[in-house]
Amino acid sequence: MSNSQKYIKMVSILNVISGAAYVVFALLAVLGVGLAGDAMSQMEGAPSNAAIAAFIGSLLVSGAITLVSGILGLGAAKDASKIKPVFTLSLIGFVITLLNVILGAVGNNLDIGQIMELVAPALMLWCSYNVKKEAGV
Repeated sequence: MSNSQKYIKMVSILNVISGAAYVVFALLAVLGVGLAGDAMSQMEGAPSNAAIAAFIGSLLVSGAITLVSGILGLGAAKDASKIKPVFTLSLIGFVITLLNVILGAVGNNLDIGQIMELVAPALMLWCSYNVKKEAGV
Protein backbone atom coordinates (compact mmCIF):
# COMPACT_ATOMS: atom_id res chain seq x y z
CA MET A 1 0.00 0.00 0.00
CA SER A 2 1.49 3.30 -1.09
CA ASN A 3 1.53 6.45 1.03
CA SER A 4 -1.18 7.95 -1.17
CA GLN A 5 -3.40 4.95 -0.52
CA LYS A 6 -2.80 5.32 3.23
CA TYR A 7 -3.74 8.99 3.03
CA ILE A 8 -6.87 8.30 1.02
CA LYS A 9 -7.87 5.70 3.60
CA MET A 10 -7.59 8.28 6.40
CA VAL A 11 -9.45 10.96 4.44
CA SER A 12 -12.10 8.44 3.39
CA ILE A 13 -12.81 7.56 7.01
CA LEU A 14 -13.27 11.26 7.75
CA ASN A 15 -15.55 11.58 4.70
CA VAL A 16 -17.71 8.67 5.82
CA ILE A 17 -18.12 10.22 9.26
CA SER A 18 -18.81 13.75 8.00
CA GLY A 19 -21.04 12.55 5.15
CA ALA A 20 -23.15 10.51 7.53
CA ALA A 21 -23.39 13.53 9.85
CA TYR A 22 -24.52 15.77 6.95
CA VAL A 23 -27.23 13.30 5.98
CA VAL A 24 -28.43 12.96 9.59
CA PHE A 25 -28.47 16.75 10.04
CA ALA A 26 -30.43 17.15 6.79
CA LEU A 27 -32.99 14.58 7.89
CA LEU A 28 -33.28 16.21 11.31
CA ALA A 29 -33.71 19.58 9.59
CA VAL A 30 -36.56 18.15 7.51
CA LEU A 31 -38.23 16.96 10.71
CA GLY A 32 -37.52 20.25 12.46
CA VAL A 33 -38.87 22.34 9.61
CA GLY A 34 -41.95 20.15 9.44
CA LEU A 35 -42.56 20.56 13.16
CA ALA A 36 -41.67 24.24 13.42
CA GLY A 37 -42.63 25.37 9.92
CA ASP A 38 -45.85 27.08 10.96
CA ALA A 39 -44.21 28.87 13.86
CA MET A 40 -41.31 30.01 11.65
CA SER A 41 -43.63 31.29 8.95
CA GLN A 42 -45.22 33.63 11.54
CA MET A 43 -41.87 35.16 12.53
CA GLU A 44 -40.77 38.36 10.90
CA GLY A 45 -37.51 38.09 9.03
CA ALA A 46 -37.65 34.30 8.93
CA PRO A 47 -36.18 32.63 5.85
CA SER A 48 -38.61 31.61 3.14
CA ASN A 49 -39.64 28.01 2.69
CA ALA A 50 -37.76 27.94 -0.61
CA ALA A 51 -34.54 29.07 1.08
CA ILE A 52 -34.93 26.45 3.79
CA ALA A 53 -35.65 23.75 1.22
CA ALA A 54 -32.61 24.79 -0.84
CA PHE A 55 -30.38 24.65 2.24
CA ILE A 56 -31.66 21.24 3.30
CA GLY A 57 -31.40 19.92 -0.26
CA SER A 58 -27.82 21.12 -0.68
CA LEU A 59 -26.92 19.65 2.71
CA LEU A 60 -28.42 16.30 1.74
CA VAL A 61 -26.73 16.22 -1.70
CA SER A 62 -23.39 17.30 -0.27
CA GLY A 63 -23.65 14.73 2.50
CA ALA A 64 -24.53 11.96 0.07
CA ILE A 65 -21.60 12.81 -2.21
CA THR A 66 -19.23 12.98 0.75
CA LEU A 67 -20.51 9.69 2.18
CA VAL A 68 -20.32 7.81 -1.12
CA SER A 69 -16.87 9.17 -1.98
CA GLY A 70 -15.67 8.10 1.47
CA ILE A 71 -17.06 4.59 1.09
CA LEU A 72 -15.61 4.23 -2.39
CA GLY A 73 -12.33 5.73 -1.17
CA LEU A 74 -11.99 2.96 1.38
CA GLY A 75 -12.25 0.44 -1.45
CA ALA A 76 -9.76 2.37 -3.55
CA ALA A 77 -7.31 2.39 -0.65
CA LYS A 78 -7.11 -1.39 -1.04
CA ASP A 79 -7.34 -1.55 -4.84
CA ALA A 80 -6.04 1.53 -6.65
CA SER A 81 -7.81 0.56 -9.89
CA LYS A 82 -11.11 1.62 -8.26
CA ILE A 83 -10.06 5.26 -7.90
CA LYS A 84 -11.87 6.84 -10.90
CA PRO A 85 -15.32 7.24 -9.25
CA VAL A 86 -13.66 8.54 -6.09
CA PHE A 87 -11.78 11.17 -8.08
CA THR A 88 -14.98 12.18 -9.93
CA LEU A 89 -17.05 12.47 -6.75
CA SER A 90 -14.21 14.33 -5.01
CA LEU A 91 -14.09 16.82 -7.86
CA ILE A 92 -17.87 17.33 -7.71
CA GLY A 93 -17.74 17.78 -3.93
CA PHE A 94 -14.90 20.28 -4.21
CA VAL A 95 -16.75 22.30 -6.86
CA ILE A 96 -19.95 22.37 -4.77
CA THR A 97 -18.01 23.54 -1.70
CA LEU A 98 -16.13 26.13 -3.73
CA LEU A 99 -19.42 27.49 -5.10
CA ASN A 100 -20.74 27.69 -1.55
CA VAL A 101 -17.70 29.74 -0.51
CA ILE A 102 -18.05 32.01 -3.55
CA LEU A 103 -21.75 32.56 -2.83
CA GLY A 104 -20.88 33.38 0.76
CA ALA A 105 -18.31 35.92 -0.39
CA VAL A 106 -20.75 37.51 -2.85
CA GLY A 107 -23.42 37.74 -0.15
CA ASN A 108 -20.94 39.23 2.37
CA ASN A 109 -21.44 36.19 4.59
CA LEU A 110 -17.97 34.71 4.17
CA ASP A 111 -16.24 33.60 7.33
CA ILE A 112 -13.26 31.47 8.22
CA GLY A 113 -15.49 28.43 8.75
CA GLN A 114 -16.60 28.42 5.13
CA ILE A 115 -13.02 28.70 3.94
CA MET A 116 -12.03 25.81 6.23
CA GLU A 117 -14.81 23.71 4.67
CA LEU A 118 -12.68 23.63 1.52
CA VAL A 119 -9.91 21.69 3.27
CA ALA A 120 -11.56 18.24 3.40
CA PRO A 121 -12.81 18.20 -0.23
CA ALA A 122 -9.48 19.56 -1.45
CA LEU A 123 -7.59 16.93 0.52
CA MET A 124 -9.79 14.12 -0.84
CA LEU A 125 -9.35 15.46 -4.38
CA TRP A 126 -5.59 15.70 -3.98
CA CYS A 127 -5.28 12.20 -2.48
CA SER A 128 -7.50 10.61 -5.13
CA TYR A 129 -5.53 12.39 -7.86
CA ASN A 130 -2.25 11.02 -6.47
CA VAL A 131 -3.62 7.46 -6.24
CA LYS A 132 -5.01 7.80 -9.76
CA LYS A 133 -1.64 9.01 -11.05
CA GLU A 134 0.26 6.21 -9.28
CA ALA A 135 -2.18 3.56 -10.56
CA GLY A 136 -1.97 4.90 -14.10
CA VAL A 137 -5.74 4.86 -14.40
